Amino acid sequence: MDNQKEKSPTSRRKTVRVSKSLCEKEVASVQQRQATVIKCLQKLSIPCDATRVPTIAVLGSGGGNRAMVSLMGTLSEMKTQNLLDSILYLCGVSGSTWCMSALYKDKEWSSQVEETEKKMVKTLTSEKVSFLKILGRITEAAWDENCSLTDFWAGTLVYSFVKKEDKLHLSSNTDETMVNPYPIYAVVDKWRLNNKDQYDKGIWFEFTRHEAGYPGYGAFVDTSVFGSRLMAGEITESKKEMDMLYLQGLCGSAIGNMRHNIKFMIDWIIHSIFRGGTVELENRIMSFEKGVHCDCKHCTAVFLLLELHEAFHSGKDCKSILHSLMATQEGEGYKLMSDIFETWEEKIDEEQNILVSEITDFVCGTIQGKYIKKDNDVEGRKLLRKMCTLYTKWIWGTKFNFMRELLHPELPDELIQDETIHLIDAGLSNNCAYPLVLRAERNVKLILSFDFSEGDPFLTVRQAAEYSKKNNISFPFIPEVSEEEKACPSDCYIYRGKNTPTVMHFPLFNKVNCGDAEKIKKTWKIYTTARLQNYTKKEIEVLLAASKSNVRNNRDKIITEIKKQLPL
Repeated sequence: MDNQKEKSPTSRRKTVRVSKSLCEKEVASVQQRQATVIKCLQKLSIPCDATRVPTIAVLGSGGGNRAMVSLMGTLSEMKTQNLLDSILYLCGVSGSTWCMSALYKDKEWSSQVEETEKKMVKTLTSEKVSFLKILGRITEAAWDENCSLTDFWAGTLVYSFVKKEDKLHLSSNTDETMVNPYPIYAVVDKWRLNNKDQYDKGIWFEFTRHEAGYPGYGAFVDTSVFGSRLMAGEITESKKEMDMLYLQGLCGSAIGNMRHNIKFMIDWIIHSIFRGGTVELENRIMSFEKGVHCDCKHCTAVFLLLELHEAFHSGKDCKSILHSLMATQEGEGYKLMSDIFETWEEKIDEEQNILVSEITDFVCGTIQGKYIKKDNDVEGRKLLRKMCTLYTKWIWGTKFNFMRELLHPELPDELIQDETIHLIDAGLSNNCAYPLVLRAERNVKLILSFDFSEGDPFLTVRQAAEYSKKNNISFPFIPEVSEEEKACPSDCYIYRGKNTPTVMHFPLFNKVNCGDAEKIKKTWKIYTTARLQNYTKKEIEVLLAASKSNVRNNRDKIITEIKKQLPL
């Protein structure tokens, strides 16, 4: 019986494609969508036909719940302004994919956006989170061999934000008539992010309803079987396709990379030092000292860190100490401090079994009789041990590597050797998925980048320019921007170049919809990414209004740029 199953066509069919070209199904979808685009442009008095159709893409950045709501407002206003049907591709990172996932449950969402917006607001403000659903989902996920913290993240934090346990699958998101733009979901490969140049093409990974894979390598697998075990391009063990809530967790796993967390922590320490500092800073540094005091291999770095701590609290000049701390022989920032954290991680790894057992015993002893019944104690301990193991090793986004043992001259050795891959939030590389719409095969001519990122409002477009430069991709020149303009940007920037796509860049909060720099700063404090509470209905309405104004106020500019993209 087992032998018959092994030889069955379903379990042995080839589902991997190695090619830089678009898959046939995406090509067919794009051609179908072009008919909608033509009708839309003709209504806008923009003459075009099947031979003269500009390819327009909308990028929604990351930004958690803020990005989810803001992208909804953006798309809703594009519909109001008769612009939505001109869009061919809709590509999201992190929080924007939360919005996309919710939208595409309805096969005709773009024809009834106003109603879709109302449903989303109602869901976000009135739906209750079910603890039983969370517990059931996590318990089921824990027994999968590729269970990771992404499963827990999706079932807890992401679910608490989006308020829906979406069990649908991306591959089932059919749209034969292409009523809606073609959706692309972005993530990045954690190993390649940490071991390659930041702008290496191989970092990026994309999901469409048809394929999942590495566009930089031209390596793709059918979305419906992504997550199954494959060997040499053939399925050897079928697994259920991930559902949309897991995909939302995968795309929104902003804390999935410990190296990025370390950098964030270091930046936070430095920021605290030069912005007045807090008692919390002292507590963190003293805790840090205890964690690495005895067996740290980098005593110089520890000494400098403690010296920095003492100098800060005694009112002495910290800059020279900070310079010494940050400097290395290779000239790479953060290395000394990162090494300290890596030493701590190694120590945790060595003592993991003891640590996990102690945590498991303690927690089970604490909650015994409340959440874990005595006759379920063994299962409860297994679940908790699994969670603790993943936590101490910080394992995220684990899926079987569909390229394993697939020999091909275009594929790097490390891509075909590993049994699993680890995917995390694309915002850890660039909070807007420019690399996916800059694929030459997609031939995008106009990029509408709606940036909901916190911090530097021009970082994503500068990173896109650097990525393009490193990979010989045509991209417009991005000029330097003053600190004053970063603090108080306009609502639209247009970047053009010779033989490049045109980029229209829309910072979320700006001088038009907010006011001066102080008002913008005050608004950002309400909508910070670190905020874990859900938004109130009033706060959601403010976000919707801000994002809508960026479309409404720049409608004529968008139409002008569309006209300029028409082939001669």
